Order: sequence, then C-alpha cells, then structure tokens
Amino acid sequence: MQTLKELTIKYDVDALGLGYTDHYEELFRDIRDDVTKILEIGVETGRSHRLWLEYFHNANVYGFDIFKSGVDELNKLQKDNPYLDRSIMFEGDQGNTDDLERFLSLHGGDFDIIIDDGGHTMKQQQVSLGVLFNAVKPGGYYIIEDLHSCSGEWPTLYGYQVINEGDTLTTDLLKSIENKDNSITETNYLTKDILDNIKNNVESCKIKIGKDVYINPKNYTYRWPTMLSFIKKK
Repeated sequence: MQTLKELTIKYDVDALGLGYTDHYEELFRDIRDDVTKILEIGVETGRSHRLWLEYFHNANVYGFDIFKSGVDELNKLQKDNPYLDRSIMFEGDQGNTDDLERFLSLHGGDFDIIIDDGGHTMKQQQVSLGVLFNAVKPGGYYIIEDLHSCSGEWPTLYGYQVINEGDTLTTDLLKSIENKDNSITETNYLTKDILDNIKNNVESCKIKIGKDVYINPKNYTYRWPTMLSFIKKK
C-alpha cells in the first residue's frame, strides 16, 4: 500500500503544500486498517476524497459539500474508480444545523474520523463541531483544517468574510477546550450546554502547525503559518 505522502502526490492534494501530511501520517499510520467510517466536509473536485478512499481501504468515506458540482463530479467518477464504490455523497451547508442533522438522520454516527475542510468561517467550523462532535465514536477524531482562517489580520481570507463581528476565534475556542477552562463558556454558534458537552467528552485537543504560507492581499504580503487541530474523543 502507498504511504499518505505518496497518495498526496498522486492526487495532487494541497495537504503536502500546507504542511499537514506528516501530522496526518503520524496520527493515522497505526489505525489505518481499523478505520471503517469517515466524513469529509468540503469535497470540491474530490481529490482529497479519493485520497482518503484509497488510504483507508476498509472505510466508507462520506462527502459533505455545499456545491452540487462537486457532488456530481464524484458521482461521475464512480464508474471508473474502483475505490468510489465506498463513497457516499451529500449536498448541504455545514453552517446550517438542519442540513447537518438531516445528514446524520440519513447516515448515522459512529464516525472514526470527521475532517472539516469546508468553508473555514468561524460559523461553519463551530456549528459543525457543535452538531457533529457527538457523531464521533469514542476514541475517534474530529479534525479542523486551515485554522489560519482565524487570523484577524485578514478576515476575508478566501474572498469572503470568515470572521464576523463578535465571533469567537475557533483557535481560541480550541485552546479553551484543550485546557478545559472557563475562559470561553459559549460563542455566537455554540450554547453553553453544547460546549460543556464537548469539553466533557474530549480526551485531548491539539493544534498543529503546518508551514508558513504567503498571502497576498491588495497592498501587502502577509506571512501566516497554516494550522489544523486534532480533537480526540473520550
């Protein structure tokens, strides 16, 4: 079987460029054969989706995306890719609790791994965490990619507003979860009860640094390290 780094190159996935691959390899190497159910939020053209299907060769991989074009593209590719018979696609908005709950009503929980690589706004990250964390099985992982969107230096990082007025930064939220403290008791998108439930069911929460990237807004070049988090459920 190919390594994660080899598959990242094969499918031209940007995890290598963002510096995530080594972190993923370290986390997944020993559980690769045991993983049977994964959810990836943010499918786009399906490159990382196909990577996870091949890497986790015993897993059904669920894709959740707001853009129907990405879902349709994966459905077309199913005819020619031997791994895509384990792919299940869902069209929905990760910032909408109704869509997330509809997904769970159709496909259930007990996910070994959930990866949020969606729109990267504070609302999307926190609404998804609040609804989906309970769908991770004990000992499983909830992962949030591209936490550099939490930089207040450039709130329109992806060409749209990722941080709204009054938002709690997801990085600050994760630090509060990691420390199990009361520095953050609720956010615009997470009630106190929901956040308490998450904190009480987290075994560990770690923010990992990828590599420096250079962002080019209109008037200056901004250097910012890429980040992702691994939240392990008790």
